[in-house]
Amino acid sequence: MENESTVGHHSPLVPPVPALDSDTDPITDREQDPLPESVTDLLARYEECLGDRGYSSWRWLYSAFPEFRLSCVADDCEERVRTAKLLSTLFVTIADDVAELHGDRETFAQLANVPFDSQRADPERAGVDGSVVDLAIDVWNHFRELYDASPRADEFADLLAFDLRQVFDAIEYSLLANRDPNLVSEQELWTYDSSNMMVFVHALTDLANAPTFDRAELASLRQVLDRTQRMARIGNWLATWRRELVEGDYSSGVVVRAVETGVIERDVLDGDGLYSSPASDAETNRETGPESETGIKTATGRDTGAEPAPTKDVDTLIQAIEDSSVEAYFLDRWHIECADAARFDDALASVALGAYLDGLQTILCSHIGKRNAPR
Repeated sequence: MENESTVGHHSPLVPPVPALDSDTDPITDREQDPLPESVTDLLARYEECLGDRGYSSWRWLYSAFPEFRLSCVADDCEERVRTAKLLSTLFVTIADDVAELHGDRETFAQLANVPFDSQRADPERAGVDGSVVDLAIDVWNHFRELYDASPRADEFADLLAFDLRQVFDAIEYSLLANRDPNLVSEQELWTYDSSNMMVFVHALTDLANAPTFDRAELASLRQVLDRTQRMARIGNWLATWRRELVEGDYSSGVVVRAVETGVIERDVLDGDGLYSSPASDAETNRETGPESETGIKTATGRDTGAEPAPTKDVDTLIQAIEDSSVEAYFLDRWHIECADAARFDDALASVALGAYLDGLQTILCSHIGKRNAPR
């Protein structure tokens, strides 16, 4: 008998998986829409406070959101949904950067209070970067203005709070993982780290603006989101693991699987091996300027555009992983998760599941294209 988790393997809803050597990027290669003016001022403040992401990352996200928007979103709500998703992603990115790149536990603890009515963030608390907390509060308030204006906002507000807590748990797990690589396992990454992709949060933003969505289908939709969140995590891992390894971030699933399958040795990733974790390194803070997603940063956090220079040992690790079957394993896993998600098509009359999965394939193609882009 065919295994239940692979029943959907041959479903017409399951799009093909791109080859690992593909250089096609269907998002970056097309003309991208300008960012909304309501967000650009906040992004400028983010650059001043943290500046850990290149501006192109935000344009990519803004262009990517319509690809996996649920089909039940009302036409007149599409722009509100798109902008709200950019704002919620900016908010979580601020928290993620503070925790993972800067190792600032005190500020992260205050940021984790911002979205929840029962908790209060205190920008003036000792040891806290008040400018970052103030920025995060403003970003969150702008998001809530858009979310609260949605037709079904109240209906999904409790779920939104619940799913946001999972996102903060994922950030906390990554912080712990970078401080102690012996903690990390692939199984725990699937359990905790995938929530950082915010697939559930973005879907709830869609549902708040989807008058035709049948709430009786909510459990089935969340079953789908459970799979597609892992699919999104896989694409992100494939696109970023090299950069993260150079930076000393070894919490990527690609690196963890390479360790667990013996492709690289775990002891080269601990504090006594190749390098120590940036989150626990006194040198990695806002004064010295960590490396960014797009290049090396100055002392003020500005991106110089120059690529960080990997050490010879890091190059050796990267080559070992590239020569292994680790990346191919994750592409296979993406396909299995997609097939598993496709099984719920009959239970989702108010959502075009095939279009949603096609959109996630577009995201995967873009991640792989970025993976192979000239450096």
